[in-house]
Amino acid sequence: MEKHKATDKRSDAVEQEIDSNLKRAFETLASEPIPDRFANLLDQLKAKGVDQEKKSGNNAGDINE
Repeated sequence: MEKHKATDKRSDAVEQEIDSNLKRAFETLASEPIPDRFANLLDQLKAKGVDQEKKSGNNAGDINE
C-alpha cells in the first residue's frame, strides 16, 4: 500500500503544478488588451441590441456586461 500513497502524493503534486501553470497562463492572457477586431465586433453587437430594443420597445435586447 505504500506505493499507492506515494503515487497519490505524486499525483497531487502534478495536479498542483498543472493548476499553477494554468492559472499563470490565464492571468497572463486575461491581462492582455482585447484585440481591436473583437472590440469592434462587441460594439457592433451592442449597437444591434440597442436598435432591436428601440424597435420592440422593451429591454429584450439588453446585453449584460
